[in-house]
Amino acid sequence: MSVGGAVVVVVGAGYEGKRRIHARMAALDARLVIVDEPGHWSQSLVDEGIAAAWLAAPIVGDADRDAQAVLDALAAAGATPDGVLTFWENSIDVCARVAAALGLPGNPVEAVDAARSKVRTRELSAALGLPTPRARRVRSLDELFAAAPDVGFPAVVKPEFGASAMGCVRVDAFEELPGIYSLVRGVVTPEHDGIFRTGNDLLVEEYLDGVEFDVDLVMHRGDCVFSSVSQNWPTAEPSFQEAGLHCPPDHDRKAVGRVIDLCVSTAQAFGLHRGVLHIEAKSTSRGPRIVEVNARMGGGRVSEYVRQVWNVDLIEAHLRESLDLPPALTPSRKPQCTVVNGLLYAPASGRLAAVGVDESPPRGGATVAVDLEAEVGDAVDGPEAVFATLLAEVHVTAKDLKRARAELAGVLREPPRVDPVG
Repeated sequence: MSVGGAVVVVVGAGYEGKRRIHARMAALDARLVIVDEPGHWSQSLVDEGIAAAWLAAPIVGDADRDAQAVLDALAAAGATPDGVLTFWENSIDVCARVAAALGLPGNPVEAVDAARSKVRTRELSAALGLPTPRARRVRSLDELFAAAPDVGFPAVVKPEFGASAMGCVRVDAFEELPGIYSLVRGVVTPEHDGIFRTGNDLLVEEYLDGVEFDVDLVMHRGDCVFSSVSQNWPTAEPSFQEAGLHCPPDHDRKAVGRVIDLCVSTAQAFGLHRGVLHIEAKSTSRGPRIVEVNARMGGGRVSEYVRQVWNVDLIEAHLRESLDLPPALTPSRKPQCTVVNGLLYAPASGRLAAVGVDESPPRGGATVAVDLEAEVGDAVDGPEAVFATLLAEVHVTAKDLKRARAELAGVLREPPRVDPVG
């Protein structure tokens, strides 16, 4: 459904895989004005006819300063947007400030900040009386030792800001703390990932058992008008690197319903009253618990999964909310298909000799897409390094979960080959 040529500012275009999102907004007749740091790949979207304009703004990782840089760039260009949005985790707090300064639709800055910081998420959840794991902020190894008795074991050490489980590690005993602290500190640096420009504090929190889910919500004026649930597969602990997922879930329906209810009530209590949210939660032995709240759409191909399974376009939904337009959702009553996402990691450290992905034509009406994340010849880390190198993501769409899993197994039948170095 067209948005009638509305001028929409995109604060932070993200990685190149998000090109599909911007192309979809352009197809919906949004005139995109992208604001990002100098030299960013997204400048090419103007030449491709996807964006109407591209503006440079220096990004330092401080939300207030970065928002002012975006506002200055818009003012210098004479841009008068109808809406402001982002699909990029690093920019959600900046985007909220820009929308507020321009008087445009958006979630409150304090609500977005609480979601952006995993420490504030835990603090606010506890203050609101929501079921919340025990958690403490950690700035040093001494603070980690001091906090561990309050949290208990097993526990999780993770960065305050982050995504894709970067730097998240399970810890089971006091003697493991120094090694894990050093390991996580080595990851939580701006050189490793730009997301850590915002801050490099850690937190230690209670370990949650059970099955994890990704819950994608569409919020409109404080109400949840749509939800989709994907069921995550067990991770290879002690790291929490994603192994894969399937949508829709096949877990107990009542348990999944309780997870959705907690996600919706958490969003409402936080004040996240509009747009697409991506909330990660677990169905634990003590009931549902929130893992993290993301005031944005899920990354990767999440929007494609939801569209395939439920006939709901999350990109369009978020775009319309940024313009204060009513939702235009016609979800299917039953799942139209099953989607499986499998992640392939390096089995050992060394030099990648073969990825091991078989891209033969799929069978039984299934479709397969492969996103390669590493190339032959790259240096890679295996599971002995805790955070293994991601080699590829495989996306399978089929009529049911059994067929989708079988197709994925066929694509990954040959394991990757890694040659030792030296």
